[in-house]
Amino acid sequence: MSQPVGGWVFSSAQARILEGVAAGFSSGRLSRELYLSSKTIDYHVRVMSDKLQAPNRVALVSRAFVLQILRTDSWPPRIACETVD
Repeated sequence: MSQPVGGWVFSSAQARILEGVAAGFSSGRLSRELYLSSKTIDYHVRVMSDKLQAPNRVALVSRAFVLQILRTDSWPPRIACETVD
C-alpha cells in the first residue's frame, strides 16, 4: 500500500462521513444515509477534528482540502483513495 498523503488514514466510515460533512450534510442526514446513529456520526466528526486539529466542521473540511485528504477536482467532495484504510 502506498503512503497516504500527509500520513492521514481514515476508516471507510470516516471517509464517507467526511465527504458528507464537506457536502454540507447534517449529522441527521448522514445518519439516515449511512445507517448510523447521529451520535456515531458526531463521534467520528470529533475524532477526525481532533486528528486534524480542527475546532469545528468548517475547519475540518478546510484542513482536509489543504492537506489533500479531500480531492479538489470533484463535486460532491470525494476523499483521496490513498487516505482510506
